[in-house]
Amino acid sequence: MFTARRDPDASANDAAAAPPATVLQIGDVARHVGLSLRTVRFYEEAGLLTPVGRTQGGFRLYDEDALDRLLLIKRMKPLGFTLEEMRALLAVRDELRLPDLTAERQHELRERLKTWATLAEEKLADLRARAGIAADFVAGLHDDASRLPDTPDSLVDIVTSLEDADTVPITRGSAATCDDGDGAARAAADQPPGPEHETPEHDAPSTETSPDRT
Repeated sequence: MFTARRDPDASANDAAAAPPATVLQIGDVARHVGLSLRTVRFYEEAGLLTPVGRTQGGFRLYDEDALDRLLLIKRMKPLGFTLEEMRALLAVRDELRLPDLTAERQHELRERLKTWATLAEEKLADLRARAGIAADFVAGLHDDASRLPDTPDSLVDIVTSLEDADTVPITRGSAATCDDGDGAARAAADQPPGPEHETPEHDAPSTETSPDRT
């Protein structure tokens, strides 16, 4: 019989044994299998889980088989099994538990389980391949990050060098001019006055006026 085997190395929720009670409410089921209430309800609505009864207050009750089914579903999910595939596998599993199966029918169902096992191996191989691609991507990000400047000062130096490369220097006596048209005036002001520019000294005209004659 194909059952969801509890792995001792799995998480505490997966490995937790069912409590002594014969039936559980949905909150207890969700807690023991490590799923949310919403997820448990979703699988019930999808026909993958069936309550065995209800409390007097109307709350659903589940048996240990519900825990076993949910653990199986939880392990199928990362492999990409669809709801239809989950439903088909659970149907084979449920039928194998019937006590009045013929030997021929049991053999047929076990052959189907072998097919499911092969499909699971293929899905696992695909998952590992995609995980390898993801690991390469993460490693590439780390490599890119290690090649970037380590300090903000280095980033400032790079930006400054780029700005300097786009700037045309203006030197004294060069033909370059400023875009604002004031470069020539500033260059002329920087030149020391020569003899030809010297203004001859003259006596300043008197600004005194004669006193008013009375």
